Amino acid sequence: MNLVDKLETLQSIQKEQGTLRAIAFLRDRLLAKLRGKIGYQQWRKQHCFTETDIQSAREEIATWSHCPLFSILLPVYNVEGVVWLEKAIQSVRGQIYPHWELCLADDASPADHIRPLLQKYQESDRRIKVIFRDQNGNISAASNSALELATGEYIGLLDHDDELAIDALFAVAKLLQIHPNADFIYTDEDHIDTKGKHFDPAFKPDWSPEYFHTQMYTCHFGVYRTQLVREIGGFRSEFDGAQDYDLVLRLTEKTKNIYHIPKILYHWRAIASSSASGVQGKPYAFQKGKKALESMLERSNYPGFVAETEIAGVFRVRRQLQEEYKISIIIPSAGKQIKEAGKNICLLENCIQSIQEKSTYRNFEIIVVDGWDIPEEILEPLEGKIELVRDRAPFNFSTRINLGVEKARGDMILILNDDTQVITPDWLESMLEFAQQAEIGAVGAKLLFPDGKIQHSGVVIVEDIHPMHVFYGYEGAHQGYSFSNLVNRNYIAVTGACLMMRKALFAELQGLDTEFALNYNDVDLCLKAHQAGYRNLVTPYAQLSHYGSASRSDRQVRPEERQKLAEKWGAYWQKIGGDPYYNPNFAPNNPNFEL
Repeated sequence: MNLVDKLETLQSIQKEQGTLRAIAFLRDRLLAKLRGKIGYQQWRKQHCFTETDIQSAREEIATWSHCPLFSILLPVYNVEGVVWLEKAIQSVRGQIYPHWELCLADDASPADHIRPLLQKYQESDRRIKVIFRDQNGNISAASNSALELATGEYIGLLDHDDELAIDALFAVAKLLQIHPNADFIYTDEDHIDTKGKHFDPAFKPDWSPEYFHTQMYTCHFGVYRTQLVREIGGFRSEFDGAQDYDLVLRLTEKTKNIYHIPKILYHWRAIASSSASGVQGKPYAFQKGKKALESMLERSNYPGFVAETEIAGVFRVRRQLQEEYKISIIIPSAGKQIKEAGKNICLLENCIQSIQEKSTYRNFEIIVVDGWDIPEEILEPLEGKIELVRDRAPFNFSTRINLGVEKARGDMILILNDDTQVITPDWLESMLEFAQQAEIGAVGAKLLFPDGKIQHSGVVIVEDIHPMHVFYGYEGAHQGYSFSNLVNRNYIAVTGACLMMRKALFAELQGLDTEFALNYNDVDLCLKAHQAGYRNLVTPYAQLSHYGSASRSDRQVRPEERQKLAEKWGAYWQKIGGDPYYNPNFAPNNPNFEL
């Protein structure tokens, strides 16, 4: 029975027996497997560069007044089979964009065939330069030797067994026609096996510092302003294996002119000796990656330490708290009760109890905002534990939060739904690490339904300015795309069910817009932060259980509020070209990182 037949069988079983969770879960996994098998191959066929595209590109290049020279650095050492090195060189020679030079540095390869091969290419194309090192110095030393040959305005990095897409330099040069100030440009990439089959694409977000501090996601194809690379000292041998990671960490401390081209322009060869083949390829590289992050922290205004995760090459950067900030936890509530296991449970009481009993960070106050509708029997045992703010006006979430903030005495505010309960005791510290940083806007948490499924792990905004929760309803342990559900990651917006922000920044952004009485007030706040130059993010290390709007009497999204969001942010959305943290190659109508 093939995969499609299995899916049809599962669907018929569902009709006969009802919606069984186990069957639904299996169905979803089979669908994902099917999409994975055929999705990328179909995508490649649709996005391949045709002869017509090539001709159009050449005509476009002829109209440019500025054609920057790219110096491609290619360190060489004992390539496994001459064929891969030749394919790497030919991928540069075959570029549509002609203004390049290939700077090859042989790192004293003992193999007899390397020198004559490089000399042959040097003699065949004046744009190819070669330096033969007297001693083996490893990757950074060889890269620096290649850098010495570079005369281009920009350098690009190519490994000796990988390939550039035919339009790689054209795409970068085209971006530079619009953004001549760019100092660092990176592209999407995929893997290619020894038979030439392409697989495992990496569709990346735009520049995401917090995500970058968890893993070297920019990787290939990286293009850097030559002068800036030289100013920061080039490649450092003590980070061999993660020398590119160290380079980007230092370079991005010097510039904000960082651009991402969401196209597959680099093909990473998967062979036994390459880290593209998995952890076994170059395990030492991950330890050097940790060392590069530790070096970054030594230079940072927010020092800390690097913790390893269960995933090799994926890290968690911990920041020291600059002071013992006071947190004002603001909870709008009506004191609603729900039935659970046959008992009436007050959501507000449960929420406050979990905060007080589980939180390891103790410098907080709790401000409850209500509409004079919390019963006295609920308020009485909370006396002395909370500050109560009351509002007789009709319910408006934004108004009530703003009233709570006015009463807040803390340096930080934390907007929190009353239908949440703390899971991770250090949730406040995990959020504070980021909220204290001057460039950070809103900090969100990972929220799980009581059954362990994902309610919130970040918000993306898809077509027609439609905010959606990523991987909504997936298993809580689902790793997400490139581990995005397991690590700190930038998102355009986070949910107001648990949102931390500096009180001063909340005031700077003029609080929540009261035009959004029920929905999208949190998204609007996050967009205001982004427009003002701040980064928003989600940390999965702060986890809470969330009943999922159980405290709301009206759970439906109001169409007029979504329309209002689109009208308010339409011009800005067009200006930034869509959600910067959600690759445009993903489906425009779902938030699950699918082609």
